[in-house]
Amino acid sequence: MHLYRRIATTSEEELGQAVPGASCQLVADSGPSFGGRFRYLVLDGVVLTRLEVDQASVLTLSERTRDFSIWHIFSSHCSVNGNDIDGDDLAMVRQGEGATMHSAAAADVQSFALQPTLLVDASELDLPFRSSTAARAGRWRVASSAARHRFIAQHQTILGQLDERPELLENPATRITLRNAVLEAVARLGEAGTFRPDRASVGRHTRIMMRFEEVVEEASDEPLSMLEICRRAGTSRRLLESVVQLRTGKPPWEYLRWRRLWRARSLLSRPDEETTVTDVAFRLGFWHLGRFAAAYAATFGERPSQTLARATGKIDRPSRAA
Repeated sequence: MHLYRRIATTSEEELGQAVPGASCQLVADSGPSFGGRFRYLVLDGVVLTRLEVDQASVLTLSERTRDFSIWHIFSSHCSVNGNDIDGDDLAMVRQGEGATMHSAAAADVQSFALQPTLLVDASELDLPFRSSTAARAGRWRVASSAARHRFIAQHQTILGQLDERPELLENPATRITLRNAVLEAVARLGEAGTFRPDRASVGRHTRIMMRFEEVVEEASDEPLSMLEICRRAGTSRRLLESVVQLRTGKPPWEYLRWRRLWRARSLLSRPDEETTVTDVAFRLGFWHLGRFAAAYAATFGERPSQTLARATGKIDRPSRAA
């Protein structure tokens, strides 16, 4: 099987839905707008992906596809599951498990995955990242920074070529050459490296964060009390506060408010004929219109009425003389 897909969007929801094999929630953490890109390559049991966001963001992955373990190389200013990423670390998301990424600025994540059947059927390749680590989540310390830089360069070059010439995948000889290049780069990453499993508490906290995100998604635009969130997530208020603060940099109520503001911007930017600022604010639980407008303006640099007017084409534009 082989395929290549790419998406560039100004919608967090659209970008999150483009990530295959996982339920993905993405929330911008700074700036008045969002921009991101995602690229996804499959080559007969080998997967390469690249995710780019143009501003600080919080990304939560729910359950991953169970027959892949995903290894990630993060740019600077990123933390995973509440822990900063060292320059020579690869972070692994265990089969069937999620994770939380928090970037303090624009960031990119380059990832690879090897299907277990590839590791079993091609044992002669002596590839790293085998089943001994697949049962655990953690970090792989790359022994050589040069190997990491070569992998990143190879990763970018391959995806860049496919951007310009997607027809390359139609040629069997080219597919074999590309796949060999990926496997060689992966092998160099794993040579003489060391694996450090996450503490047991990391997995427990990941499950709490995933349940918290699931509760928020299931509630849709319906506001929930903290008591109800704790009950549905199956955890205490103190532990929930600790986990969400560590993973997102915000306490739960602030994180929820931030998400509601971005949801309001999405609704106002894509309105129907009946959409009003008042209806959107009340629908999302903002009971004080003045405070909602002030918080919205502080976040996005314009009042909610301006967003709606621009989306409906009713914004007043200054005359040329003015």
